Amino acid sequence: MLGSGDFLAFVIAFWLSLVIRSWQIPNWDRIESHINLFFFLFLTWIVINFINGLYDLNKLKYKETARHFIEAGLISLVLSFVLSYVIPHKGIEPKTILVLNILFGYGFSWSWRLIYNEYIGLQRLNTNVMFIGSNEEAKELINILQDNLETGYKVACIVDPENKIKASDYPFFDVYHNLQAIRPAVTNHKIDLVVIAPHLNKQEETLREVYELLFWGTKIYDMPSFYEIITGRITPSVFSESWFLENLKNNYHPVYEKLKAVADVILGVGIGIVTAILLPFIALGIKLSSPGPIFYKQKRTGQGGKIFYLYKFRSMYALTGDGGAETSGAQFAVKGDKRVTRIGNFLRKSRLDEIPQFINLLKRDITLIGPRPERPEIVSQLENQMPFYSLRHMVKPGLTGWAVINQHYTDTLEKSLQKIQYDLYYIKNQGFLLDLSILLRTVNVIMRMMGQ
Repeated sequence: MLGSGDFLAFVIAFWLSLVIRSWQIPNWDRIESHINLFFFLFLTWIVINFINGLYDLNKLKYKETARHFIEAGLISLVLSFVLSYVIPHKGIEPKTILVLNILFGYGFSWSWRLIYNEYIGLQRLNTNVMFIGSNEEAKELINILQDNLETGYKVACIVDPENKIKASDYPFFDVYHNLQAIRPAVTNHKIDLVVIAPHLNKQEETLREVYELLFWGTKIYDMPSFYEIITGRITPSVFSESWFLENLKNNYHPVYEKLKAVADVILGVGIGIVTAILLPFIALGIKLSSPGPIFYKQKRTGQGGKIFYLYKFRSMYALTGDGGAETSGAQFAVKGDKRVTRIGNFLRKSRLDEIPQFINLLKRDITLIGPRPERPEIVSQLENQMPFYSLRHMVKPGLTGWAVINQHYTDTLEKSLQKIQYDLYYIKNQGFLLDLSILLRTVNVIMRMMGQ
């Protein structure tokens, strides 16, 4: 809805810009001479907005949104000037119109966002949610939804027949302790969505009460599915051989895999060209920053548990003979790691330290998007703690991935468990749209120097 509103704002601003430019209502010939170029530019601006996070409603607060709008507008302006000379059109040079279109377009878009937030989003489009049963996932989801009302879900009440929680624990909504309260509560709270905890999902009394809701038009979700929607992760409570067989057995799609392989080769060649151009400057920076090799290769675990060498620009001090920074075995990288050099810190934040991996793309060790490959030593440790960890090796590891854009450093076992939750979500749901989303969000990570 926000994206459609933005597009309409750009169209209105386009017409207004033509009016101001000539101080008269434009005829169709004048509109037609500009429309092909500007239609493409409008789509580009929507993509730039997405990359800038303007549609991640649960991640942007008011001040952050204003800053992101300004950044998106400036990037759109610069890129549009470049594209206006690259894209073939009917000999027009829309400099003034382009500037006016950006100013009015993003101004109208900002106004549309204020109207949406004030009168539509949280006021009209909220989905009222009822939880039936209490467990750790329910508590986590309730906390997430209470802290992020922008997600569009509002916890209206919870039915807890086992008396695990008290009404005083959640003063923001009603707590019921009787299953017979389900249908009256759905009516009183105008419930749109019911989420049922797994341990109550097969109880006869619960099913009898919930069954009637099918005729009321109320949506019914099991808690693991709703958890997946809200967090982008698979809840560990469902981890079992039967769940893995049911959800991960049919994840091979021939057309998708072949197109992905072609994209890997094209991208590998492109990144290789960029690496060759930047190599003299990066090499000089690495050498001036600390003694040691320019490149660094490290063993990683790939698809099917195959071991391969991953190539990177060295970003840490060379503390061992092979240019590595580990003197006492494999270890997690941590935030503010003292082993990272000054130039290495820049390379990591900009993700430039990763570009030598075009070699791995061309060798088909990795693909563009997938779970990030881990060290074999760390894989062994994690497999001892989490027997299902090896499932992430069902698919090729990626240059970027779902966990990369949703999670920061994985320097503990708990964070590694969360990482595998993201990885399994990707394996279960992989496809063109999810890959495109990850790719665009990765661009946002690079632009904002948020690499690790």
